[in-house]
Amino acid sequence: MLIIYFIMNKHEYKTDYFYFIVRPEKEDDKDVLIYCSGINVTRFLPMLRGRLGLGSNPVISGLQLVKYDLCTLAHSKGALPKEHYCNIRCAGNVPTRESWYTEPLLIENPGSLTPEEIVGFAVTGIIKKINAASLSDNKLPDDLPPAELQKHLEILCRPV
Repeated sequence: MLIIYFIMNKHEYKTDYFYFIVRPEKEDDKDVLIYCSGINVTRFLPMLRGRLGLGSNPVISGLQLVKYDLCTLAHSKGALPKEHYCNIRCAGNVPTRESWYTEPLLIENPGSLTPEEIVGFAVTGIIKKINAASLSDNKLPDDLPPAELQKHLEILCRPV
């Protein structure tokens, strides 16, 4: 399953492997962006065979690093990312019934930062992190069209 669409300023990129959703909202009459992201730990396990140390999972770390990179981008544009807020605004976004790790973020005063820009930044970031964590010679190209991403991930993460 691959879904990418833009509805009423909300931008989504979903596969069975990861998702990024950003939508504008108002909070106390101020503009904010709600960033919801998740990565399917179950589907990435074959790719990570033999790489899971104590308390360390490269795909979880990758999603965290993408969020921190996004915080840096937001700061550079004058926005204020807030890491700790209620995850309820991101409930119901997980595309499958497997094990997912999620990373929400609230961005206050987004200014020129758009949902589309954030999702594109996050997708590129997670692809780079997946490539870095992969033990396979099959790497995901940075400019991979969205419709092809699911197929490449299925090859990269297929059980041995």
